[in-house]
Amino acid sequence: MAAASPARRRAAPVSKADAARLPPLIRLRQKQSGKEKRVATGFAWDLFLFAGLFGVPLFWRRLHPWGAMILALWCIDLAIGRLPVRDVTAHFAEAGLFAVFLAVQLFLGIWGNRLTARTYLAHGWTIDDPADLGTKRVLERWNLAA
Repeated sequence: MAAASPARRRAAPVSKADAARLPPLIRLRQKQSGKEKRVATGFAWDLFLFAGLFGVPLFWRRLHPWGAMILALWCIDLAIGRLPVRDVTAHFAEAGLFAVFLAVQLFLGIWGNRLTARTYLAHGWTIDDPADLGTKRVLERWNLAA
């Protein structure tokens, strides 16, 4: 059987779902040192699972205000445990604080990579390949300036 000539081959059709899908990561580069950072475009599992550990992953990603907020929530948690209040009041306060922690961690899981990219761009990093189609989709969806 003869192979089809290159002129007769057609590119595989691209579905709308594939066209709207974001690449798994974008690359950022620091001009002065040439260092490269990769920022994932999906859910930030590390922030969702570990941001509650005193905000350490947030400080690693230069998201200092968010890390400070986690530390403030921990201070409030410690204060609730030390205040002389009734057990029912303390339980309601702890439940409310748990809900706040969960909401913040869900928010960081969904938006954490976007916040990370914005922070690096604000600190002088640049998009490594702004002409790439996938990178353009990420920049457009995340409202980032290349």
